Amino acid sequence: MALRNWFRPIRVRLTLWYVLLLAVVLTTFSGALYLALRITLYDDLDNILRSSAELVTNTLEVDDQGHLTAEPEQPLLWNNPKQGEHFWRILNLFGQVVEQAGVYDMGNVPIDPAVLATALSGQEVFQTVRVGDNPIRVYTEPVVHGDQVVGFIQLGLSLDDVHQTLAAFRWTLALALPVTLALASVGGLFLASRALRPVDQITRAAQSISAHDLSQRLNLNLPDDELGRLAHTFDAMIARLDEAFRRQRRFTADASHELRTPLTIIKGNLSLALARLRDADYYRQVLGEVDEEVDQMSRLVDRLLALARADAEGLTLHRETVDLSALLTDLVEQTRPLAEAKGLALTVQIAPDLTVNIDPDAVTQVVLNLLDNAIKYTYTSSGRVRLSAHRARPDNSEILIAISDSGPGIPAEHLPHIFDRFYRVDRARSRELGGAGLGLSIARELARAHGGDITVHSVPGEGSTFTVRLPSPND
Repeated sequence: MALRNWFRPIRVRLTLWYVLLLAVVLTTFSGALYLALRITLYDDLDNILRSSAELVTNTLEVDDQGHLTAEPEQPLLWNNPKQGEHFWRILNLFGQVVEQAGVYDMGNVPIDPAVLATALSGQEVFQTVRVGDNPIRVYTEPVVHGDQVVGFIQLGLSLDDVHQTLAAFRWTLALALPVTLALASVGGLFLASRALRPVDQITRAAQSISAHDLSQRLNLNLPDDELGRLAHTFDAMIARLDEAFRRQRRFTADASHELRTPLTIIKGNLSLALARLRDADYYRQVLGEVDEEVDQMSRLVDRLLALARADAEGLTLHRETVDLSALLTDLVEQTRPLAEAKGLALTVQIAPDLTVNIDPDAVTQVVLNLLDNAIKYTYTSSGRVRLSAHRARPDNSEILIAISDSGPGIPAEHLPHIFDRFYRVDRARSRELGGAGLGLSIARELARAHGGDITVHSVPGEGSTFTVRLPSPND
C-alpha cells in the first residue's frame, strides 16, 4: 500500500515514464553506437590486412612451372613480426606453406581448406579464428598469375586491441547509462514538480472554496500554456458559479418576498374578518380581495415553475407553421381596449405573409407581455404604442417584431439587468401595477427556446423599444 501511495503523484509517474523512455532511447543509441564502433574497427583492421597483402604480393614471383616463390632479394613484409600480434604466410596451390613468419608465435594458426576453396574461385576471405584465448582476424587472398590462381597469401592480426577497445567502450556505457538515468530522474522530478506546481495551487484553492464563499480566485500569473489556460478557466468557472449562487440566493429571496406580500394581505384580511361578526357585504369584500391575491400568487407560482423547468431541462415547444401576420394582428386587437382605456394610440405596421414555424402559445405570451408592459408604463394620455413586424432582409431571413412606447424610458444603469428575474426599475410602482419582475425573464427564455432573442433600446424621456428576433423557417 505504501509503495502504491508513493507512485500516486503524477509528478512521480511522469518522471518514471520519462526515465523509462530515456532509458530505451539511450540503450538503443548506445547499442547502435557500439555496433558502429565495432564495424569501424573491424573495417580498419581489414583494410590494414588488405593493404599489407598487396605489399607482400609485390615480393613474390612465379617460376616457369607456375610455382610460387619469394624473391630473396626483396625484404618480405613483417620479416620479424612482433611475437603474438600478427603473422603472414604464403601457400602454394595445394595449401602447402612456401614462406611464413609469426604463425607459431600466435599459437600455430590452422589452415582452413574451406577458406582456400573459396579463395581458389578468386574471392578474398576474411575470418575470425580463435587459437587458445587469442582471437585473430585472418585475411586470405588468392595469388593470380595470368588467368590462373597459383597460390594464396594469408595475413593475420590479433584482435586483442579491438576487443580491449570495445570492452572499454562497454564499460563506459555501463557506467554512463545509470549515472545519466539517475541525473535525469532527479532533474525530471524537479522539472515535473516545478511544472505541476500550479496544479497544487489550483487544488488547494479548490479545497478552500465552498458554496458559502465563492469569492476566492487563483489569479496565477502564468504564461498562455495548458496550465495557464486551466487556471484562467478555473477562475472563470468559479466566477460563473459565484454569479449563479448569487442569482439563486437573490431569486429565492425575491420569490419569498413576492409570496409573502399576498400571504400577508390574505392573513390580515382573514384575521380582521374573524375578529368579530361582520355583515355579508364585508365578507364578500374580503373574499374578493383574497381571491385577487390568490390569483396573483397562482400566476407567480406558474411563472416560477416555468423558469425552473427552463433552468432544469429547457422549455418544451409545440411548433407548427403559423401565419405570424394574422397572429400579431389578433393580439393587437386584444390589447387595443387597454390602450384606448388609457387614451393611448396603438398603431401597427405588419408585413404580410410572415409564415414561421413556432409555438403560437409561447409567441403569444411573449408579445402580450411586451404589449402589456408598453401600455402599462406609458403614463401620458397622449402617448403611443407601436408594433411592427418584418423580415430583417428580403431573402427569407429572420423576422423582427418591434414594440415601441413613448413612456419614460429605462435609465442606462438598469438596461443590463432588465431581463434579470425579479428585477424591477421601480419596485414600488411595479408592485402597484401587479408586476413581479418575471415577465421579461420568461419572455426572453421563450424567445431563446425558439433560437431567437429579445433586445431593448431605450432613451430616458423618449421611450423604449423591445425587439423580438425569431429565426426564419429555413433556419
